[in-house]
Amino acid sequence: MTVHLDHSDLVSTVNFEKPPMNLLTLDDMRSLVEAHQLADAHPNTRVIITRSGVPGMFSNGLDPHYVLSLTNTQRIDVFQGVADMFCALVHLKKPHLAVIEGPAMAGGAILALTADYRGFEVQKGRISFSEPKVGLPIPQAVVKAIASVVPSRYLRDVVMLAANLDAPASLEFGLADAVGNEKEIQTWVETTATRLARLSPAVVQTTKATLRHSVRESAQQFAKDLGGFATFVGDAFLGEGLRALVENRHPNYTR
Repeated sequence: MTVHLDHSDLVSTVNFEKPPMNLLTLDDMRSLVEAHQLADAHPNTRVIITRSGVPGMFSNGLDPHYVLSLTNTQRIDVFQGVADMFCALVHLKKPHLAVIEGPAMAGGAILALTADYRGFEVQKGRISFSEPKVGLPIPQAVVKAIASVVPSRYLRDVVMLAANLDAPASLEFGLADAVGNEKEIQTWVETTATRLARLSPAVVQTTKATLRHSVRESAQQFAKDLGGFATFVGDAFLGEGLRALVENRHPNYTR
């Protein structure tokens, strides 16, 4: 994955690309963390923007062929990387916007969730925490973050049924803050970044810390200990789910 970090006035933009689907490996997630932390540490930066450099795609999550090639121990290392990425990005001090101009699935959805604001391109932007479809429960820390924006009446559809939400549904479910065509979303990004940059950085960061306090605590605990989540990385769960995905069939779970 190629990750570019650009600084312009008061805004830092993390632009990532790995055509065609921005599929993630452990090294990719570490690169994303490094770029975001550099943006957060930049003395002039007041707002961080995350966006994909692949047209019509945000990120389709972990690379299934890559994960299937790993031992269970190595898979645990990869999901430790997911936990570390989630924890690091929800701990960014500065306000963070994500531009969703294509699918954000599973690990890609988790990446998008770490932002404080999300703008969706109306035709191609969509999101799904699709882990249950490939034999994984959504981690408690991630559920807590989802629940902080998704109304309770929709929460089960998102975390149990792995609802695949287009841009208008994402807005209804609370996962999108803006929906529009490419030009409209760019205007929203610029307007929102300008509004945030005009505020006192100390006030914004303190307010963000208050809003994120509970999620940050849960993310820290998940990064420290994957707990029971690690028991699902074997062939009966994740292995079967990913094999079914690459073979284009329905998974057959026996447990």
